[in-house]
Formats: sequence, structure tokens, C-alpha cells
Amino acid sequence: MQPDMQRVMSAIEDAARYCFEGKSTVTSEQFCKALQERNVVTRKRLTRIVESTDYLALSDDGTVVTLTRNIFDTNAAQSAAAPLSIVNSSAVQGSMAISAVPSRVANSAAIKILEATTVVPPLSVNCDMDAIVELLGDIAIEYLDLEDTAATDIFLDVGSNMFVKTNGECIQHDKEIEHSDISTILEQLPEGGPNFKQGNRVIFGRTLHRLAAVTYDGAITGITIRVGRSVSGLLPVFEGLVEQKNVLLCGSPNVGKTTTLREICKYLSRGKCLCLIDTSGEVCGETGNKVHIVGTSRVFRPADPTKQYMTLLDCVRNHSPDIIAIDELNTKVEVEVCQTIALRSIQMVASVHGNIQDLVFNPMLNKALGGSTQALVSDKVAVKGKKVVMQRTTRPIFDVVINITRSSQGLEYTFIEDVANNVSRIMQGKPIQVRRRRMVGEELLESKEEVLFPCE
Repeated sequence: MQPDMQRVMSAIEDAARYCFEGKSTVTSEQFCKALQERNVVTRKRLTRIVESTDYLALSDDGTVVTLTRNIFDTNAAQSAAAPLSIVNSSAVQGSMAISAVPSRVANSAAIKILEATTVVPPLSVNCDMDAIVELLGDIAIEYLDLEDTAATDIFLDVGSNMFVKTNGECIQHDKEIEHSDISTILEQLPEGGPNFKQGNRVIFGRTLHRLAAVTYDGAITGITIRVGRSVSGLLPVFEGLVEQKNVLLCGSPNVGKTTTLREICKYLSRGKCLCLIDTSGEVCGETGNKVHIVGTSRVFRPADPTKQYMTLLDCVRNHSPDIIAIDELNTKVEVEVCQTIALRSIQMVASVHGNIQDLVFNPMLNKALGGSTQALVSDKVAVKGKKVVMQRTTRPIFDVVINITRSSQGLEYTFIEDVANNVSRIMQGKPIQVRRRRMVGEELLESKEEVLFPCE
């Protein structure tokens, strides 16, 4: 057995004995903490501990650790443990197979990998790094790794070194930025100079790269370059979960919401009239004509970003859409317009900053998920002794919420279905059921788990 696996198995045994000594159940937080104290880091929260007549099961998303009761018996724990067989899970339908490896953990114990795995084509990523070279010149050639498709942002500030954000980490480079560097970059922009009036954003040429100015006392002293990329091959991630449903994409900035929106628009526009509101130009670029990116979607770009809601209404009134998609809901008015559109049986697809919990408790935008109000309840239905609780005020606009997160392994998509019920559970401080999908190489991994979002 490999040393790392042996250490992990030993830690699981030790943590289980510690947690269950003198009791039949423990919380997932307690077991996670016990593992972490033994230098075993769980990538996902342990979500459920189930007691049956024969065994206790500790479930961690894709891994289920099943331990017979005798592991918690002091006498049995002190006796020599029988060899453990890590079961070859190819016999488990839809699961990832692992080789059978013997170990000594506990009598009749077993570990099974239960993540459903589907073979899919690899992702195709186009960052158009040639445009970055054209924009930055010698800076890009000398200091950037032009083969790095994971870079998401480039930070340039006069008097400071250049930073490049990759997989969420800012990496410092030796190049110190001077005023002349900023001036040279600005001269590359359309009409020989910057126009950062529309939300302090400008798209570079016919690319998806976005520039934003850093100003000090009215002068431009720095530039942030968001590296735009088109990604093909995400269809298996959301196929079967977004058809004929109102879909909301959530996530922190620069996590892949716009990238996912492009692929969803390309997929849903087949045989449908899909109107895409691309206010910032980030979805399709400056030209708004990227057939290979958004399929047959009709692209609209408001002249005034603050009047985005007017373009939404125009699409409904004049362009007979089957589907309307919008990148970034920002205001209460825009959410109310989306609600009006949804009531007309037009499918909605939108994105918003933050996760579902942020949105539930955001008074400006939470109407997208049914709004909220405080209600006085009886002692019988009070949550944790609280007689004043939050409740939804209406039906959510969206049927599916997709929360996107990024890690060193790529993007992970958390699908929250049955939004009305799950939003109510979040408000009550109860866990909700979610479906997770992520692509690793040419494999699409799917799992289901229970997640608790703190309600305070």
C-alpha cells in the first residue's frame, strides 16, 4: 500500500474511534475537525452520518466510509483488526473503479468511490494570447507565460511590479510598471485612447479581453486586464438541467459565469429565438458578432448601461423571443423586469455576482428567488427558538440556480433545483440537497450531497 493511503486509512480509523467513543452519532463538523487534526484535509464537507442496525456510514460527497459497529467497541478496537479490502467499485453501477488494495482498518470495513463518472470530450479553451502580446508588447513577451491558459487577470500599476492572477493566486513578476508602459497600452485602444465611461470597461479590439482603468485624482495610474476566453465543450455539464427552465448563474467575480452563459446560449438558441443582452460586451466582444460563441443568439447592447432594463423590455415587446439571456443582473428594477418576462412564459437565463446565500439575503436582488419578509411564528414552528423568522414572499423567478466555483482542478458547478423549497430551507437554517458536476480531463463527475448555508 502507498504510504499516503496508509496514513489516510489510519487517520480515518483513529478519528472514528475518537469521535464515536461513548456515543452513537457525531456531527459532520466534529468528524471533519478530527480528520484535519490528523492532517487529513477533506475537499468537501462530510454531509451525512447515517446510523442503521448494522453499521454507521460516514458520507463525504464522492466517498462513503462504512464502519461496522465493532470498531467503536473498546474490546474490538484493542484486538487485532482483520485486513480491509478496498472494494473494486467497478461493480457499482455508474461509479469510478479503483484497484483493490489491502489494508488494516477494522473488521468488515470498506471504502467505495460512489461518484458517477461519464466520459466526455475534453474542453477547448481559446484565450487569444496573440492579442495580449499585441496589447502589451515586450512586457508580454518577456514576462508572461503565453502558454498559460489559466491566467485570468493582469494587474499593472505605475511604480509597482506586475501581477498575474492564476487559479485565484496573484503571482508577482519582476517587471516594474512605468508611466510609459501605461501610455503605450492606452494608445493601442480604439481611436487612439481610452473610453472607460461605460462602467469603466473597454473591450480590446475584436477579442474578449477587457480593460479597466485605475484612477488617482482623475489620472489613469494603472490598468486591470481581464483575460477573456471562449470555452467549448461545457455542454455535458448542464445538458438535461437547463432546458425549458429559468436559469440563474451565481458565483464570485471572474469564476466563469460569462463563459458558462456563452455555452448555454449557444445550446439553447438551437431552433429558438434567443435574445442576449450583452451590456458590457464581455459575452461576444466589441463587435457582438460571434456566431461560434453564442450560436444563433441575437445580441443586443444598450447604449446606456444604466438602462439595461429598457433593452429587456424592448426584446419582449418587439422581437418575439423564446428565451432572453442577460449577463449580470445589477438592480432591483432589472429583477422586477425579469419577473414580468417570466410571467409571459419566456425562458430566462441570467447571471449575478455572489452565491445563492448572498442573493437570498440581498434586499436589492432577492426577489429573483422569491423575496423575503420577517414573520412571527408560533412556538411550535419556531426555528431554534426564534419566533421571528424569514419567509419567501412570492414564487422565485428561477427554477435552477447554478453556483460556480473555481479551483486548481477547474470549474465546479453546484446545481440547486426545486429553488422555492430550497430557498425556504436556507431561510430556516436547514440543509439543502444539491447536485455537483465537474470536469476532470475527459471525465464528467457528478455527485449529490447535503449542504448547510448559515442563515445569519
